[in-house]
Parts: sequence; structure tokens; C-alpha cells
Amino acid sequence: MMFVLADNEKIGQYLADCIDERFESRRQFCKKYLEAKGEQMDNGHMRNMSNRLSQILKGKKEIQLYDLPLFCRLLETSCEDILSAGKNHAPASMRLTNYVAAFSKDEREWEAYVNQEDSPILNADEYGKTFIDYALEAENYDLLKYLMDKQFIWFVGTDKNDYFVNFGAGTSIEKANFPNTRNLNVLEYELKVRDELRMHMIVLAIQHEDMGMLEQLHAREIPTFYQLSFHSAQLGDYEKYYNIKFMEALTRASDKVLEYFCEEFEISDRFGSPNRFFFPFMGELIERLLQNRNNCVEYMLRDTIRHNQYVYDQLKAFLTDAVQYYKNVNCDITNGTTKKYLTQKILGDLRFYGNGRLVNYFTLLSGTRKRWESNIIWVNAESEDTMINRRISELNDLYRAIHDITPDFGESASEC
Repeated sequence: MMFVLADNEKIGQYLADCIDERFESRRQFCKKYLEAKGEQMDNGHMRNMSNRLSQILKGKKEIQLYDLPLFCRLLETSCEDILSAGKNHAPASMRLTNYVAAFSKDEREWEAYVNQEDSPILNADEYGKTFIDYALEAENYDLLKYLMDKQFIWFVGTDKNDYFVNFGAGTSIEKANFPNTRNLNVLEYELKVRDELRMHMIVLAIQHEDMGMLEQLHAREIPTFYQLSFHSAQLGDYEKYYNIKFMEALTRASDKVLEYFCEEFEISDRFGSPNRFFFPFMGELIERLLQNRNNCVEYMLRDTIRHNQYVYDQLKAFLTDAVQYYKNVNCDITNGTTKKYLTQKILGDLRFYGNGRLVNYFTLLSGTRKRWESNIIWVNAESEDTMINRRISELNDLYRAIHDITPDFGESASEC
């Protein structure tokens, strides 16, 4: 329905009446406005807001378009009411929406929205977006940390058996049961299937240098590391976890954050055996940092070389143990045909996945099950710095040596 726009003086008087009715003072209204907008509560901001509000209430200044949503919310009225100075009473929606709640800075509003009886937080809106989508877009880090601290949501679950589908993300908020309605929980579904939500949260943690949050989010890991096994059928998904926004954030990250991503870490497999891994996209990160002439590249290459060397040494030791097993059962390893056969048999226990960057070794020699997994790094870049180029060559030589590794039979005259 059309309405007549009131003049500034009448709008100002209507707003003054609404404010005086609902707030102890106009200063308190200014404070609530600044809180809702996420601005600082210092004397300068308060003074500017008080002066601007005074001009609006006196009719000397127009209410601005960007003011209307917050004025409507704080005064529990509609835009039509304000702009008609109370002459047009349109119903005002007093319900928080995913969008409005996600931008809020008020912890009381967060709690109220989470505990709302019909659980709107679990639904997607008309644009197909959930509360978490908007909170991440708003970069409302305090809100997201609040939801995680209260265990309303989690991006990484506690049961590693769930890591085969994302990282077991989920929510403790339950959908209200109403008669003749479908009990859908869109938020839980989105958290479970969309790893990019976790990645977006990691980006925010990088920007805030929140090392505890990075650890909680398993920021250096990908679900594929938990899927490694000799008969795994999901390892082709390795590269789908490469996230551009995540890598851009790392490119701009502090030295403290980069040092964290240069550390090796352990993941226990489903049988409880620990395996050592490295950030899977370190090669791509180094390439980006080289373009930005980041001074951290040299020590990052040093740590990456150390990891590739560790993988090579482990595999060399496994192959040596295999050769020793065949020596112990008196196989003639000096015979060319036998040596070729044993080489194929031993290397058959070694597999590469993820375009050659995931390594898996599994053997049942001597009746003992030996299982080991890791990953290796390759850098596809060059530098004007001679030392950096030398380190890149050393790293890539180790990568190639791992792929070309063969058992060393030495010299023996034993017979099979």
C-alpha cells in the first residue's frame, strides 16, 4: 500500500517519541545503535552519533537509508511507520533472520536465535543460504567462536571414523518437531558436506593469528590423510581440497602462521599406528610466496626438504628389511631373473596416490603386518636467488628419488 512521505520534522518527532518510549535515554539508544553496527564505543563515535541523531530528531537532517534497518529493529517498528511519521502502520517483522542474526554483535541475540523454538537457524533462507554462510561472509569471528565454544556447531568432530566424509562437522542444535512438517536440518547437512565452510573459518583464524583455532580446525590437514589404506578407493579426491581463498590468506599470513604450516604432524591410522605428514599444498604455497618475494621461503624449503628426506629414508629402510627377509629364506638374490621378480614383488607393496604426492607402504612379509603412510612435496618454480634454486632442486630431486626408489640387494651368493 502506498503511503505519504512525511517531512523531516514530523519524522524526527516520531522517532523521538519512539526512542523516549523504549530507551532510558537517547544516549543509550546511540550506544545500542553503535553496538548493533559493530562500531567502536569510544567517546568520538558516541559524540558523532549523538550529534547526528540530534539533527535527525530536530528535523534538520534526513534519516539515511543505511539507518533504517537498525532503527526499525531497535525501535520495533517498520520502515513505513518511520517514513510516514506513524501515519502508515505496516506490520513489522520482529523475528531475527539468518542474515540479520549473522551480522549481530550482541551475544544475547545470538543466544536467543540459537534457542528460538522453531529453530530457524537450522534452515536455509530464500537465497539458499544458512546462518553460517552469512556469519562467514560477515567475518563475524566472535559469533563463530561463540557457537564453537558453546558446542552449538563444530567443523571437526571427535570421531575419526567420520573423517571419511569431511571432518565430521555438525551441530548440536535440534530441529523442533511440529505436526505435519518435515524434520529437516539443513545446517547440519551443509556442515557435513561442505568442507569450504571449514576452509573459510580457517581463513578467518589465519587473519586473527588464532593458533589454537587453526589446531582445532585441523588447518594443515585434509580428510584424504585419514582415508589412506592399501585398498582405498577415494584417494583421487586429494586436489579437491585445494582452496584459493585459503591459499591467498596464507600468502598474506604472518611469519608465525607460516611457521605453524611448516611443522610436520602425526595422524594415527585406523589401526592406531602414527604416521607423519606435511601440509599437502606446501609446494603451491612456496610458489606463491616466491612471486611475492617473501623472505620466509628459504626456511620453508628447508623444512620441506627435511620432510621429503624423512619419507625417502623410511622407504629405504622398509625395502632393506624386505630384501633381508628374502635373504633369510635363502633366496638367490644374485640371480638376475630372481632379482627382477623380487624387485617387482617388493615394489608391489609401495603405492602412490594423489598424482604421486601420497605414499602408502603395506606388507605382510614374515607374517607381520607393516603399514605406513605419508605425503611428499614438489615445487614447480624458479627463483633469482641461487640458494633458493639450489634448495628447490634438492627438494625435487628427493621427490623423484622417492618415485624411482628400488630395493638394494647388495652382493650375496646364497641360493634359494
